[in-house]
Amino acid sequence: MEIRIKLQPLYRNELNFSETFCTVPIIMDKIMIWGAYDVDLNMSEYIWCQLPEKFKEKIRNDKGYTIKSMIITVTDITAYSVSVSNHEKLKDTITMEEIYKGFSESKKIERFLCKCDFPYSNIEVYFQNLGEIYIEFELEDWVCYEKEAKEEWKIKEIERRKLREVYKVEPKVIKVSEEIKKIEGIKERVIIQSLLEKIHDEEQSKFEKILKKSYKESSIPKESLLLIFEKFPLLIDREIDSLLFNLKYIMLIIKSAEELRIEIPENIKNEIGYWLTDMQAKIRKKEEEKLFREIRDKLNLKKIYKSRTYEFF
Repeated sequence: MEIRIKLQPLYRNELNFSETFCTVPIIMDKIMIWGAYDVDLNMSEYIWCQLPEKFKEKIRNDKGYTIKSMIITVTDITAYSVSVSNHEKLKDTITMEEIYKGFSESKKIERFLCKCDFPYSNIEVYFQNLGEIYIEFELEDWVCYEKEAKEEWKIKEIERRKLREVYKVEPKVIKVSEEIKKIEGIKERVIIQSLLEKIHDEEQSKFEKILKKSYKESSIPKESLLLIFEKFPLLIDREIDSLLFNLKYIMLIIKSAEELRIEIPENIKNEIGYWLTDMQAKIRKKEEEKLFREIRDKLNLKKIYKSRTYEFF
């Protein structure tokens, strides 16, 4: 069950950020939103009145209140300043700030300081607003920690955040083109990849090898065909100039699917239809036109004539 609670101004200390991890806020249309983890709640009558009655009975005897995860929203901000500091890779503090119409030097400016969730560092936020402050969270994220258990949990969370920023894969060294050599005066470039980037590139490389092998075959094996269906947009986006080559390859996919009695997914048919529409103006040869018609008919793509062009669906 999701709970949404309206807060009083932050200086009333209903939220205790001293042991909290916060994300860098997102600011759009004078609304500031950020995530907060492990937030201690100082119960006030204002908050208590907004809680469901059944939930009140459950927590009435708890000595302290902690919300493991919440979203905080501040509306109608007139100014903000967000600073991230004390990270091992940051030489200086990074600050973003903006002041809008409606800002008043005489109105109170709110402030909180806590640990930044990512990058693991310190974050300090100032803001002024004319609107309201809300928190949203799931009831199961409302917990009551014993002091020792909370300290142990916090240490684990700090270590987890540090470790996830330490992991790196081996740098990848690539040779640069002759043009880059002349412009930048370098022979190679070092690229630092994240783990997911490396896995993605390796998968991409495997897929490209399958494609190159399939070009020379009269049919495509089942395993390769299913992989092509999974990654079909890559087939359309690959940098091959020959329209005839692409048409022949799509026809090979269709014929291989027929031989293996595999149904071509609807999303792939749609992709092919959109691609045919984009490529139709490039038809120059009779063989290309013949393949266009054959692909359209085999996939049962509807042909609509508009403004001297064909659209396939």
